[in-house]
Amino acid sequence: MRWVVIADELSAVGWRLAGAQPLIAAADSVQAHFTQAQRDADLILITADLARQLPQDVLDAALLEEKPLIAMMAALPNGGEPADLARKAGRVLGIAV
Repeated sequence: MRWVVIADELSAVGWRLAGAQPLIAAADSVQAHFTQAQRDADLILITADLARQLPQDVLDAALLEEKPLIAMMAALPNGGEPADLARKAGRVLGIAV
């Protein structure tokens, strides 16, 4: 399985040691790296901060595809957290506490 991590330089260091192919991105290069990863990877991990730089329709379409699997994660240091999807789904369904 080929997995790609799209992250800032600090976050990418540890993922390289774990066996991922890191793509170090900034706001102006994240879409190009994301498109490349969609072609090449089985799994894409992207920091929430960089995922927010993608056009929403591009991210939404990619998340609906069967492959590659895409997950968002927090960046280091002090990066933004991914949305709490369970809480968001509960609010949409009217069952959030």
